[in-house]
Amino acid sequence: MTVVDMLTILGDRLEDPNGTFFTDTMKYRYLNRAQDKLIHLLNNHLLTDLQVVETDISLTTDSDMESHFTRYITPSSTGDLTSDPFGGALGVIGIRSNNSNYFRKISYEMVQDFTTGLTAFNTTEPVYFIYKNRMYLYNTTANVDVYYIKEPAQMGASTECDLNGVFHDALLELAEAELWRTSNTQDRKSEAEQRAFGMISQYNGYPATGIVGEGHAFDYGSNSAVVDPIYPNYPVN
Repeated sequence: MTVVDMLTILGDRLEDPNGTFFTDTMKYRYLNRAQDKLIHLLNNHLLTDLQVVETDISLTTDSDMESHFTRYITPSSTGDLTSDPFGGALGVIGIRSNNSNYFRKISYEMVQDFTTGLTAFNTTEPVYFIYKNRMYLYNTTANVDVYYIKEPAQMGASTECDLNGVFHDALLELAEAELWRTSNTQDRKSEAEQRAFGMISQYNGYPATGIVGEGHAFDYGSNSAVVDPIYPNYPVN
């Protein structure tokens, strides 16, 4: 579906096909707002059209940080990446060192526990944490590869939607809800919003590869009762 198609459909649904009340400028504005909202609501593994990998990124040094975490990357187009991840550092879904080890994300509180000896890390299971919108990596100087969800282009007269076409109906429902909100038509806003949420719930319930637990990393380093979806701790018939 093209953006022009989206504008036409929105005009029909809003009973304003000529754009007398809801102008194209307004429709573009709320289509883009709906796009951001939709990306927040969808599971990362569904956003294949926005997934990016950048390789061989060199690290920067921050001498004020704890001695084992002095190397970092800045996840932005003005930092170490060519595009902005959606949500900044939170849009990064994976970091891998040149020796192919993946870094596991930890909290700043775990780093504090590390400095007091309550937790321990090693180079065979490297970790990183987010601070000041930077990603600080444990004990490495090697270049890294970064996997992330990029910010989509803003839709306009000459820019199409970056999202996969399967999500366009939900996008339209969210945009319609936002536009009804501007005219204080709460019942029609709620109806469009509920239709969108129903679609999103269906999308999020469908794993792309059929693997149970897809999109949820298993913590191999814990003693919790969480079941590993790939190697469960019980017999499989």
